[in-house]
Amino acid sequence: MKTIKNRVARAFSLYLQHVFRIGVPLPRREVESRIDIASSAEHVWSVLTDTAAYSVWNPFICELTGPLEVGQRITVSLGKEAKTGRMVFHPRVITLRPGRRLRWIGRLWGLPGFFTGIHDFEILDTGKGVSFRQKEIFSGVFLWIYDVEPVRAEFARMNEALKIRVEASSPSLVMP
Repeated sequence: MKTIKNRVARAFSLYLQHVFRIGVPLPRREVESRIDIASSAEHVWSVLTDTAAYSVWNPFICELTGPLEVGQRITVSLGKEAKTGRMVFHPRVITLRPGRRLRWIGRLWGLPGFFTGIHDFEILDTGKGVSFRQKEIFSGVFLWIYDVEPVRAEFARMNEALKIRVEASSPSLVMP
């Protein structure tokens, strides 16, 4: 089985090299969702990075394990439905700014040019709390057949669940 997968990966890699040589642009899509949260950036960050609790509150990322450190691989499991199965992948953390930003990059089957996603969480101070932004930039030939638009609804569900969890446990904000 592994040999067949390796052969398919190699053949596809050669195909992509050909595509790049003749200048066919890879498709690219962005999906984004924002929500305002009445809490401090530090508190939102503490809930976002408490990945052990994801199974309790997060309807989109049901499990995230591994060190949240730049250059490290993490394991991300999407979906809670046992019937439909979970999607599990192993992206690499590329940006970590505590209280502000977490980004990772993942590739389907580890192949560049096939299906790559750069996932980005950003927390922006608004003076009345924060604006939480979740965004993913998808690229690769798989986008010719795969519609990423339904991911937007999943981001919105997670953002809403994060807001509820943060605001329920947030100390009162004292604004000047």
